[in-house]
Amino acid sequence: MPLFLKKRKSLLVLIALIFFHLILISTQVPLGYGKNYFERAVFSVFSPVQHGIISFLSSIGNFWKNYFDLQNVQSQNRRMKDEMFFLRQENNLLRNALENLRSQKEIEESLLRLHENIMAAQVIGFDASNFYKSTVINKGSLDGIKKDMVVLDENGSLVGRIIDPVALKESRVQLITDNESGVAVFSQKKEVMGILSGDGKGSCFLEYIHVTTEDIYEGEDIITSGKDGLFPSGIKVGKIVSITTSTSLFKQIKVEPHFNIQQLDHVAILMRDPIEVF
Repeated sequence: MPLFLKKRKSLLVLIALIFFHLILISTQVPLGYGKNYFERAVFSVFSPVQHGIISFLSSIGNFWKNYFDLQNVQSQNRRMKDEMFFLRQENNLLRNALENLRSQKEIEESLLRLHENIMAAQVIGFDASNFYKSTVINKGSLDGIKKDMVVLDENGSLVGRIIDPVALKESRVQLITDNESGVAVFSQKKEVMGILSGDGKGSCFLEYIHVTTEDIYEGEDIITSGKDGLFPSGIKVGKIVSITTSTSLFKQIKVEPHFNIQQLDHVAILMRDPIEVF
């Protein structure tokens, strides 16, 4: 570097700084109502950055808002599910209570028109060895229950009869599906007579119908005949579901009982002797 420039170095630096300062001052001079050049330059450089930061922060804010909204919705859904569960249970309990009242009332109103003395009872248990053998009801000798009284379901179909033992407040009912049960019956169309016995599995068989008998059909109703001295005539029992023949002298006729053991909650008991009632 020339000696002259070395001596004037400080002066040149000072002049350069003053010139740069004047340029900065000039950029701050307003251009009418518009932005000055410096502001425009700063805005051009930093506005995209600012926009990106704001967008990023806004996205984070929306994410957290949506997250908390989702948590709130899920919490509300859980509360609603719990409320629906309890409401459903309460509804079932109320329906069952009303159904019990309805069943008792139907038994006492509908069957009372046919019989003068009817007692409604509730089923409280079944035979432990065979579900289709017998059932226990909540009426006994203190209520006037006696052996061989006829038991019907709430629709008036035959269920069975009272058998020993009869306790003070409980008694046992032999179901017609018991394999030791026997009921004198006949077919409704042609009055073909036979004995109805249970198979111990929920169905019955109409026995002693000779293979030569033609006047009996599938789908035909079976009713009591009253010939056994236990069950009065005219009570609905079941429907023939199949008829087969074999090498024996009698047809094999399967009968499906009208009463539904799965829905056997209440029964009606004929309190008077069948001969007196009918």
